Amino acid sequence: MYAARIPLVVLFTVLVMNNVGLSQQKKEVTLHGEIVDVISFVSSGAAKGTEEVRKSALSGNPLGFYDTGKKKLYLVGVPEMNKAANERLLPYIGIRVFVIGKVYTRNGVDLILISDIGKSIK
Repeated sequence: MYAARIPLVVLFTVLVMNNVGLSQQKKEVTLHGEIVDVISFVSSGAAKGTEEVRKSALSGNPLGFYDTGKKKLYLVGVPEMNKAANERLLPYIGIRVFVIGKVYTRNGVDLILISDIGKSIK
């Protein structure tokens, strides 16, 4: 199961970094929401508790961003080539956050390439 997740993450990273067949918004957007375990969120429709999400992320499950206003899930990429998205998102699990980045969409899948993230006061 773990090995099957790695190619998916690599595929999305390659697609975003190469902009292959993706529609791109011209400017960065700011979204407000929470960091979620993508697999659990999609399969059960609900976010897990903070510690469960942290354990899932450390075991290799991809983290994503859930925009609570738009009720929309985004896969997450980071522009730093030497840093995994999970590593960048771990400090923000369990708190309401804002993310700033460019949104890419392909075949109904949304991905945000995060340039900035922080604690949301909204």
